[in-house]
Amino acid sequence: MSSLRELRVLHVGLGQIGTRLARSTAQRPRLKSVAGVDPNPELRGRLLAEVCGAGREGDARVYGSLDEALASGGSADVAFHAVGSELSAIVEQLEGLLAAGLNVVTTAEELIHPYERSPALAARLDETAKKHGVSLFAAGINPGFLMDRLPAYVSSVCTRVDSVEVERLVDLGARRTALRRKMGVGETLAAVEPRLASREIGHVGLLDSLRYLASELDWPLERVSQSLRPVVATTRVEKAGETVGVGDVLGMEETAEGVARDGRRIHLHLTMRLDALEPHDEIRIGGEPPIVLRFVGGVAGDQATVATVMNAAGYVVGAPPGLIAHLPLPAGT
Repeated sequence: MSSLRELRVLHVGLGQIGTRLARSTAQRPRLKSVAGVDPNPELRGRLLAEVCGAGREGDARVYGSLDEALASGGSADVAFHAVGSELSAIVEQLEGLLAAGLNVVTTAEELIHPYERSPALAARLDETAKKHGVSLFAAGINPGFLMDRLPAYVSSVCTRVDSVEVERLVDLGARRTALRRKMGVGETLAAVEPRLASREIGHVGLLDSLRYLASELDWPLERVSQSLRPVVATTRVEKAGETVGVGDVLGMEETAEGVARDGRRIHLHLTMRLDALEPHDEIRIGGEPPIVLRFVGGVAGDQATVATVMNAAGYVVGAPPGLIAHLPLPAGT
């Protein structure tokens, strides 16, 4: 953290990631939760520590709206926003937080590289943040670290970069139930296939990671391709309270590839499945020198996402106002 002073935190969204954030915040001596915001009527008015099972007592409560939380005197330095993935669905929430004078760290996947996906919304958020003297930053693991910011940083030890390949194999049996639902685990192939083309199922943000990485490498992409297909069980699988029959869906496999005008290539491959053996995350950089970086067992996505949000608190409070869509990483050229 860039500041030694205590930072007051407003928690927006108390789903599985949001509650973990509040619980972990209670364990940080320089972070203090002042309130929670969630529309769930069952949470409204309850103590945040009670809702999240926080390890530290406090009088912070959960409110149904940002206006209620602010009216209660719960002023904050930074908001931890864990509500949704799609920028169009949360842009008004983010604008409201920024207009209230709050720096914001969000887990929204589509905010990792918004100027290509949603340039008008990105410009709106940047303008609002600058107007009110605060900053907005997207944290997370994927997007946010493993398949975009980290390979960009690793490339800084290369004098020449010809290709970047990132492969993730995620064990859904060790992940939260909501993610397994998002990957279609246990559904029939017939139920899943109509939702593939509309992207109503599967991971959010792989194409954003690709474009972010290309931007950091300063590689104008001439061709971009993306594919998504279900992983189908060939034997019955019982794991983590799930039962998947033969022919039903175990998860999803997705690729995104970009080729620059001079032939340099980025290839991202993400597989999330219930029965994953030897999960891992691996970055391979072809160039001078060639680099292979492998996380045996893979990075624990939910826990690590919480860490990236909390560790960004001091950064966003001290950053220049605006939407932080680019980090000054010493990437290769």
